[in-house]
Amino acid sequence: MDPLTLAAFLFVVALGAYVQTVTGFALGLIVMGGITLFDLAPVAYTAVVVSFTALANNILALHRGLHFIDRRALAYTLLGMLPAVYLGVLLLGELHSTSVETLRMILGVVILAGGIMLALRPHPRQHRAGGWVDAGVGVAGGILGGMFAIGGPPLVFHFYRQPLQLAVIRATLLATFAVATAIRLVYVGLEGDIDLPMVQTSLLCLPVVFLATVLGRHYPPPLPDLAMRRFAFGLLGVIGLMLLV
Repeated sequence: MDPLTLAAFLFVVALGAYVQTVTGFALGLIVMGGITLFDLAPVAYTAVVVSFTALANNILALHRGLHFIDRRALAYTLLGMLPAVYLGVLLLGELHSTSVETLRMILGVVILAGGIMLALRPHPRQHRAGGWVDAGVGVAGGILGGMFAIGGPPLVFHFYRQPLQLAVIRATLLATFAVATAIRLVYVGLEGDIDLPMVQTSLLCLPVVFLATVLGRHYPPPLPDLAMRRFAFGLLGVIGLMLLV
Protein backbone atom coordinates (compact mmCIF):
# COMPACT_ATOMS: atom_id res chain seq x y z
CA MET A 1 0.00 0.00 0.00
CA ASP A 2 1.56 3.30 -1.09
CA PRO A 3 1.76 6.24 1.39
CA LEU A 4 -1.13 8.21 -0.16
CA THR A 5 -3.46 5.19 -0.11
CA LEU A 6 -2.42 4.38 3.46
CA ALA A 7 -3.12 7.97 4.53
CA ALA A 8 -6.59 7.81 2.98
CA PHE A 9 -7.19 4.41 4.63
CA LEU A 10 -6.24 5.78 8.06
CA PHE A 11 -8.42 8.86 7.51
CA VAL A 12 -11.49 6.68 6.89
CA VAL A 13 -10.67 4.66 10.02
CA ALA A 14 -10.34 7.87 12.05
CA LEU A 15 -13.68 9.13 10.69
CA GLY A 16 -15.38 5.86 11.64
CA ALA A 17 -13.89 5.89 15.15
CA TYR A 18 -14.87 9.53 15.70
CA VAL A 19 -18.46 8.99 14.52
CA GLN A 20 -18.75 5.86 16.67
CA THR A 21 -17.55 7.79 19.73
CA VAL A 22 -20.16 10.53 19.39
CA THR A 23 -23.04 8.33 18.22
CA GLY A 24 -22.29 4.91 19.73
CA PHE A 25 -22.06 2.93 16.49
CA ALA A 26 -20.90 2.78 12.85
CA LEU A 27 -17.12 2.16 13.04
CA GLY A 28 -17.20 -1.03 10.98
CA LEU A 29 -19.93 0.16 8.63
CA ILE A 30 -18.15 3.41 7.77
CA VAL A 31 -14.70 1.83 7.43
CA MET A 32 -15.85 -1.12 5.31
CA GLY A 33 -18.04 1.09 3.15
CA GLY A 34 -15.59 3.97 2.74
CA ILE A 35 -12.55 1.82 1.99
CA THR A 36 -14.49 -0.30 -0.53
CA LEU A 37 -16.21 2.70 -2.13
CA PHE A 38 -12.90 4.44 -2.88
CA ASP A 39 -11.21 1.12 -3.75
CA LEU A 40 -8.42 1.65 -1.23
CA ALA A 41 -8.11 -2.05 -0.41
CA PRO A 42 -9.89 -5.35 -1.18
CA VAL A 43 -12.93 -6.26 0.91
CA ALA A 44 -11.18 -9.26 2.51
CA TYR A 45 -8.16 -7.12 3.46
CA THR A 46 -10.33 -4.41 5.01
CA ALA A 47 -12.42 -6.97 6.91
CA VAL A 48 -9.28 -8.31 8.64
CA VAL A 49 -8.17 -4.80 9.62
CA VAL A 50 -11.66 -3.98 10.92
CA SER A 51 -11.63 -7.22 12.90
CA PHE A 52 -8.33 -6.43 14.63
CA THR A 53 -9.27 -2.82 15.44
CA ALA A 54 -12.80 -3.72 16.55
CA LEU A 55 -11.49 -6.49 18.82
CA ALA A 56 -9.09 -4.10 20.54
CA ASN A 57 -11.84 -1.49 20.86
CA ASN A 58 -14.34 -4.01 22.29
CA ILE A 59 -11.90 -5.37 24.87
CA LEU A 60 -10.96 -1.86 25.97
CA ALA A 61 -14.62 -0.85 26.33
CA LEU A 62 -15.63 -4.06 28.11
CA HIS A 63 -12.98 -4.49 30.79
CA ARG A 64 -15.00 -2.62 33.45
CA GLY A 65 -18.40 -4.04 32.55
CA LEU A 66 -17.91 -7.80 32.71
CA HIS A 67 -20.34 -8.16 35.63
CA PHE A 68 -23.17 -6.68 33.53
CA ILE A 69 -23.05 -9.43 30.87
CA ASP A 70 -26.26 -11.44 30.45
CA ARG A 71 -24.59 -14.85 30.24
CA ARG A 72 -27.72 -16.65 29.03
CA ALA A 73 -28.20 -14.23 26.14
CA LEU A 74 -24.48 -14.37 25.35
CA ALA A 75 -24.47 -18.18 25.24
CA TYR A 76 -27.53 -18.49 22.98
CA THR A 77 -26.38 -15.71 20.65
CA LEU A 78 -22.92 -17.23 20.25
CA LEU A 79 -24.51 -20.65 19.71
CA GLY A 80 -26.01 -19.33 16.48
CA MET A 81 -23.30 -16.82 15.66
CA LEU A 82 -20.05 -18.79 15.75
CA PRO A 83 -20.92 -21.40 13.07
CA ALA A 84 -22.47 -18.63 10.97
CA VAL A 85 -19.24 -16.61 11.16
CA TYR A 86 -17.44 -19.49 9.46
CA LEU A 87 -20.16 -19.64 6.80
CA GLY A 88 -19.71 -15.91 6.21
CA VAL A 89 -15.94 -16.32 5.85
CA LEU A 90 -16.51 -19.06 3.25
CA LEU A 91 -18.98 -16.88 1.33
CA LEU A 92 -16.51 -14.00 1.36
CA GLY A 93 -13.77 -16.21 -0.04
CA GLU A 94 -16.04 -17.61 -2.75
CA LEU A 95 -17.38 -14.24 -3.90
CA HIS A 96 -13.99 -12.53 -3.61
CA SER A 97 -12.53 -15.04 -6.05
CA THR A 98 -15.48 -15.23 -8.46
CA SER A 99 -17.49 -11.99 -8.40
CA VAL A 100 -16.05 -8.89 -6.74
CA GLU A 101 -18.86 -6.70 -8.11
CA THR A 102 -21.51 -8.95 -6.53
CA LEU A 103 -19.60 -8.72 -3.25
CA ARG A 104 -19.56 -4.92 -3.44
CA MET A 105 -23.30 -4.85 -4.16
CA ILE A 106 -24.04 -7.10 -1.18
CA LEU A 107 -21.89 -4.83 0.99
CA GLY A 108 -23.83 -1.80 -0.27
CA VAL A 109 -27.14 -3.43 0.66
CA VAL A 110 -25.80 -4.41 4.10
CA ILE A 111 -24.54 -0.89 4.84
CA LEU A 112 -27.77 0.72 3.63
CA ALA A 113 -29.91 -1.71 5.64
CA GLY A 114 -27.61 -1.36 8.64
CA GLY A 115 -27.97 2.42 8.60
CA ILE A 116 -31.76 2.11 8.48
CA MET A 117 -31.86 -0.45 11.31
CA LEU A 118 -29.60 1.65 13.52
CA ALA A 119 -31.65 4.75 12.73
CA LEU A 120 -34.74 3.16 14.25
CA ARG A 121 -35.38 3.53 17.96
CA PRO A 122 -37.17 0.28 18.80
CA HIS A 123 -39.51 0.24 21.78
CA PRO A 124 -38.59 -2.42 24.36
CA ARG A 125 -40.77 -5.51 24.44
CA GLN A 126 -42.74 -6.36 27.56
CA HIS A 127 -41.30 -9.89 27.71
CA ARG A 128 -37.79 -11.18 27.08
CA ALA A 129 -37.36 -13.05 23.79
CA GLY A 130 -36.57 -16.75 23.98
CA GLY A 131 -33.06 -18.10 23.75
CA TRP A 132 -33.61 -19.53 20.28
CA VAL A 133 -34.59 -16.07 19.06
CA ASP A 134 -31.21 -14.84 20.32
CA ALA A 135 -29.58 -17.72 18.45
CA GLY A 136 -31.45 -16.90 15.23
CA VAL A 137 -30.38 -13.27 15.37
CA GLY A 138 -26.87 -14.54 16.10
CA VAL A 139 -26.93 -16.46 12.82
CA ALA A 140 -27.77 -13.29 10.89
CA GLY A 141 -25.08 -11.30 12.69
CA GLY A 142 -22.58 -14.12 12.26
CA ILE A 143 -22.97 -14.32 8.48
CA LEU A 144 -22.50 -10.54 8.17
CA GLY A 145 -19.63 -10.62 10.64
CA GLY A 146 -17.94 -13.44 8.77
CA MET A 147 -18.28 -11.74 5.41
CA PHE A 148 -17.61 -8.11 6.30
CA ALA A 149 -16.74 -7.95 10.03
CA ILE A 150 -19.89 -5.85 10.56
CA GLY A 151 -22.36 -8.16 12.25
CA GLY A 152 -23.69 -5.51 14.62
CA PRO A 153 -26.92 -4.06 13.13
CA PRO A 154 -29.27 -7.06 13.60
CA LEU A 155 -27.87 -7.74 17.09
CA VAL A 156 -28.10 -4.10 18.19
CA PHE A 157 -31.69 -3.81 16.92
CA HIS A 158 -32.68 -7.08 18.63
CA PHE A 159 -31.09 -6.43 22.02
CA TYR A 160 -32.40 -2.89 22.32
CA ARG A 161 -35.91 -4.35 22.01
CA GLN A 162 -35.40 -6.48 25.11
CA PRO A 163 -36.54 -5.34 28.58
CA LEU A 164 -32.98 -5.13 29.90
CA GLN A 165 -30.92 -2.39 31.52
CA LEU A 166 -28.81 -0.37 29.08
CA ALA A 167 -25.62 -1.39 30.88
CA VAL A 168 -26.56 -5.07 30.44
CA ILE A 169 -27.36 -4.59 26.74
CA ARG A 170 -24.11 -2.74 26.09
CA ALA A 171 -21.91 -5.24 27.96
CA THR A 172 -23.60 -8.26 26.36
CA LEU A 173 -23.22 -6.81 22.87
CA LEU A 174 -19.56 -5.95 23.47
CA ALA A 175 -18.86 -9.45 24.78
CA THR A 176 -20.66 -11.01 21.80
CA PHE A 177 -18.74 -8.90 19.30
CA ALA A 178 -15.40 -9.56 21.04
CA VAL A 179 -15.82 -13.36 21.02
CA ALA A 180 -17.21 -13.50 17.47
CA THR A 181 -14.48 -11.20 16.13
CA ALA A 182 -11.74 -13.24 17.78
CA ILE A 183 -13.20 -16.45 16.32
CA ARG A 184 -13.44 -14.81 12.90
CA LEU A 185 -9.73 -13.99 13.03
CA VAL A 186 -9.01 -17.61 13.99
CA TYR A 187 -11.09 -18.90 11.07
CA VAL A 188 -9.42 -16.54 8.59
CA GLY A 189 -5.98 -17.30 10.01
CA LEU A 190 -6.50 -21.04 9.66
CA GLU A 191 -7.48 -20.48 6.04
CA GLY A 192 -4.13 -18.71 5.55
CA ASP A 193 -5.78 -15.41 4.61
CA ILE A 194 -3.98 -13.16 7.10
CA ASP A 195 -0.64 -11.81 5.93
CA LEU A 196 1.96 -9.41 7.34
CA PRO A 197 0.68 -6.25 5.54
CA MET A 198 -2.78 -6.79 7.09
CA VAL A 199 -1.26 -7.02 10.57
CA GLN A 200 0.94 -3.97 9.96
CA THR A 201 -2.02 -1.89 8.76
CA SER A 202 -4.05 -3.04 11.76
CA LEU A 203 -1.28 -1.96 14.15
CA LEU A 204 -1.14 1.45 12.46
CA CYS A 205 -4.92 1.79 12.86
CA LEU A 206 -4.90 1.19 16.63
CA PRO A 207 -3.37 4.56 17.67
CA VAL A 208 -5.55 6.29 15.05
CA VAL A 209 -8.69 4.78 16.60
CA PHE A 210 -7.46 5.74 20.08
CA LEU A 211 -6.79 9.37 19.10
CA ALA A 212 -10.08 9.70 17.22
CA THR A 213 -11.91 8.29 20.25
CA VAL A 214 -10.24 10.83 22.54
CA LEU A 215 -11.14 13.64 20.15
CA GLY A 216 -14.73 12.46 19.99
CA ARG A 217 -15.02 12.38 23.78
CA HIS A 218 -13.45 15.78 24.42
CA TYR A 219 -14.37 17.64 21.23
CA PRO A 220 -17.75 16.44 19.96
CA PRO A 221 -19.30 18.49 17.13
CA PRO A 222 -21.51 21.39 18.26
CA LEU A 223 -24.65 19.54 17.17
CA PRO A 224 -27.50 18.00 19.16
CA ASP A 225 -27.47 14.21 19.44
CA LEU A 226 -30.35 13.81 16.98
CA ALA A 227 -28.60 15.91 14.33
CA MET A 228 -25.38 13.93 14.73
CA ARG A 229 -27.26 10.64 14.45
CA ARG A 230 -28.98 11.89 11.28
CA PHE A 231 -25.58 12.81 9.85
CA ALA A 232 -24.32 9.28 10.56
CA PHE A 233 -27.42 7.71 9.01
CA GLY A 234 -27.11 9.97 5.97
CA LEU A 235 -23.43 9.12 5.57
CA LEU A 236 -24.17 5.38 5.68
CA GLY A 237 -27.03 5.86 3.24
CA VAL A 238 -24.82 7.69 0.75
CA ILE A 239 -22.05 5.07 1.03
CA GLY A 240 -24.51 2.20 0.58
CA LEU A 241 -26.24 3.77 -2.40
CA MET A 242 -22.97 4.70 -4.11
CA LEU A 243 -21.70 1.13 -3.72
CA LEU A 244 -24.92 -0.13 -5.32
CA VAL A 245 -24.80 2.40 -8.14
